[in-house]
Amino acid sequence: MKHYRVAVLGNGPVGTLAALHAARQGHGPVLLLAADPPANADAEGGYRIEAVPVSLLALLLEYGIHPHLIGAGQTHAVRQIQWDSKTCISLPTPRTVHIHRPALEQALWQKLLQEPRIHLLLGEQSLQLHDAGVDSINGDNPNNWHADLLVDASGRAARTASTIDKSPQPWVARLFTLAGNTRPSGSFQSHIHSHFKLAALPEGYVYSLATPEVQNVVFVGRGKAVKGSAEELQQLLQGTQAEWVLQGLPGLAEFHSGIAHPVSLQWAASERSVLIGDAALARDILSSQGLSCGLSEALCVAELGTPQARTNFQQRQTQQRQLHATALLNQIRSCLYGMETAWQDYAQFIMQART
Repeated sequence: MKHYRVAVLGNGPVGTLAALHAARQGHGPVLLLAADPPANADAEGGYRIEAVPVSLLALLLEYGIHPHLIGAGQTHAVRQIQWDSKTCISLPTPRTVHIHRPALEQALWQKLLQEPRIHLLLGEQSLQLHDAGVDSINGDNPNNWHADLLVDASGRAARTASTIDKSPQPWVARLFTLAGNTRPSGSFQSHIHSHFKLAALPEGYVYSLATPEVQNVVFVGRGKAVKGSAEELQQLLQGTQAEWVLQGLPGLAEFHSGIAHPVSLQWAASERSVLIGDAALARDILSSQGLSCGLSEALCVAELGTPQARTNFQQRQTQQRQLHATALLNQIRSCLYGMETAWQDYAQFIMQART
């Protein structure tokens, strides 16, 4: 049976960075388990954009990932919102940069493949974990392994969690993407539309952001906020005076529509692993930059070698969950549609995260 000081479950940006950092800090060999390599950045629906702090670019440069590899363009210090009234206002914000998440996943994965101190175990069977870090599917299996520290970065699946708290009526995000090779008329330069824009809706919210090559428009919520056709969603924006989010852009019918995926607040606990990133706390974009928070946690993995260190880390995570829930509730209280049923149902669930 192979022994590892650290084993990481999940090959998203958070899991990959956790493995890379642990190896760099002398905790190798590190084991990384994943079902498959990350999807190619050019795969269908693979144009998801994330807003991250500018400081994250410096961290990525330390790992040899240049901003141009992940689609980073200009920095942003302003966001436009329509939240507590039907008037759009501009607010200053700490500087952020917009990046292509799939490109980040690929860039980190390539760095991981070049790291001899990281061992890979791929395939769905590798994720069927037993006995807190021991792969005991078959006693004679040459892939049997044991790890002193098991880190779960498997995202919302939280595969090693003993409990997962999620909304009984989860909100989902529906992504519309416009890029040069998805529009018949040719390339699309979105720099004049790239600021983060956010507008409240009766059953959710809509936001848009862009890089120089790609434009995202994302509808979040439930019911009419996410289920209609492109034409119906555009009518929803007009009916709520939120059509300014699409000002200067082609109609939604010209965008590529991706598959809806859950995005509402979720948290989990585990007795046999340390959960990080979305596995521990899947944040709502309304009050947090979930990717950057997860990457920050990934840098803590190398310092979690003792039970007391792990306890302290998990206590900080609980505090972060409570702060995030409080911020979300404040957002809902100030929302123009905060008393609508969808928002009140969500608020009732969020209150559980404060305990």
